[in-house]
Amino acid sequence: MTSPAHNRHREGLRPLPVLCLLACVLAWLMTAAMAQAQGPTLTIGVGRDLYDGPDSRAYLHGSTNTWEALTYLGPDLEARPWLAESWQCMDGGRTWVFNLRPGVRFHDGTPLTAWQVKAVVERIAARPKYDPAGVYRNLEAIETQGEHRVVFRLKRPCPHLPNLVAYYSSPIIKPSVFGPQGRLRTLVATGPFRLKEVKPGQSITLDAFSDYWGPKPAYQTVVFRTILDAQTRAMALLAGEVDAVADVGAILPQQAGEIEAAPGMVLKKVEVATTHYLLFNCRRPPFASRQARHWLAGLLDRQEMVAVLAKGAGTLAQDPFSPLAKRWAFGLLRPGLGARPDPPARPLVILLHAATLERWPYRDLAQVIQQRLRGQGFRARIVVREPGAYYEDIQQGRFDLAMQPNTLMTGEPDFFYAYYVATGGPRDLGCGSPAMDRLIKQGREAMDPGRRREIYQELARLFNQQLPLLPLYHDLSLYAHGPAVASFTMDHNFRPVLIQARPKATQ
Repeated sequence: MTSPAHNRHREGLRPLPVLCLLACVLAWLMTAAMAQAQGPTLTIGVGRDLYDGPDSRAYLHGSTNTWEALTYLGPDLEARPWLAESWQCMDGGRTWVFNLRPGVRFHDGTPLTAWQVKAVVERIAARPKYDPAGVYRNLEAIETQGEHRVVFRLKRPCPHLPNLVAYYSSPIIKPSVFGPQGRLRTLVATGPFRLKEVKPGQSITLDAFSDYWGPKPAYQTVVFRTILDAQTRAMALLAGEVDAVADVGAILPQQAGEIEAAPGMVLKKVEVATTHYLLFNCRRPPFASRQARHWLAGLLDRQEMVAVLAKGAGTLAQDPFSPLAKRWAFGLLRPGLGARPDPPARPLVILLHAATLERWPYRDLAQVIQQRLRGQGFRARIVVREPGAYYEDIQQGRFDLAMQPNTLMTGEPDFFYAYYVATGGPRDLGCGSPAMDRLIKQGREAMDPGRRREIYQELARLFNQQLPLLPLYHDLSLYAHGPAVASFTMDHNFRPVLIQARPKATQ
């Protein structure tokens, strides 16, 4: 039997569940209103960390759409205006004047001026680690003329400077964030998105920049999630944990069918400026011999390897670098006529970069090479190294064969030949020749377009003869988005075009 007081106490509690329900509804409505006010979020899964860090050219990878450069390469890998809206060549190719786009602002609201561009270029040019390809090796001085004109004074003629300064060669970052030895304290740039938060190895969160000079993005927030494992990336997309997966090698060829068959998923493909290579150690037998390099190339059926292992995500390489650079694609690569060398007493080392294995079928390709060598009486072992150890082994020559990608970032043959083939170049593996070195230098400085084409055609012929490295295939990069996204593209530099991305309209 309950007392009247206890009954009154119970009756007094009855309205509380209604009040709680109303409070929950109100909280939900407020959260929804705040989310609507903040705008839509796009989450992109990538197979690497796009945080490059303070001791880099640009702090974040260019795919983040946070920074911009003087020029950008179009689909034909020719320079297009970006922060520089026009340019002129003078003094027989020794002087180039770039006219900056007016009305551009940094993420802190301050205007872009010529002296800031000057400081950016000087930071890069003064430090080889920021300019490994030697883009600014020919720079004598950089000057400003007024607020929006930058003048490059060169030691020797340069016929292609607008291509050289494209994209990663001139990331325009506000000089006030430069620290000691050129390190970056943070990122203040001019792109359509600005940095909000970095969790190294995990994610990068960006906010739309309201004062951006170009078209305004539809997404208010973009999150890049680092998902190193290829299967986990695909599962995250299929489960709706990410809206898109987009980067070079982000979706493996064998995953395409499952993604394409899933409801609401859109799988796309784009030809990118990346080529996959088999490197030879030309400083020790057996591949110190040109004949041995051609013999191995003939042993490998590259067409079959691309068809079976790349599964439509590549095209057979018939040029040393991307055929998107149409002016320099001659289709002369025909390797495969060489005598079999004697097997060395030791096993051959096929070196792989661990970070590439979840983005391309390099392990499968290496196993095919290993099997073909074994069939010819050569022992071979596959060695997988983390990035630092991989490049140290390359530098020290502790390998016989290695696999890696390379992107023609300037669209110019010199970017490839000076890096991989020229004697003393950053990735000189001992396979060059005096004749190739002479042509590389001539091509770099020849101002006559017809003469430059003749030089690079002859270089392509010599490359085919010497075969300093073996181009396997040119990349056709797969990417995809889920049903919440109405429009999403990735360009030839595997850069998501975020200002064109659109969410599905919600009721």
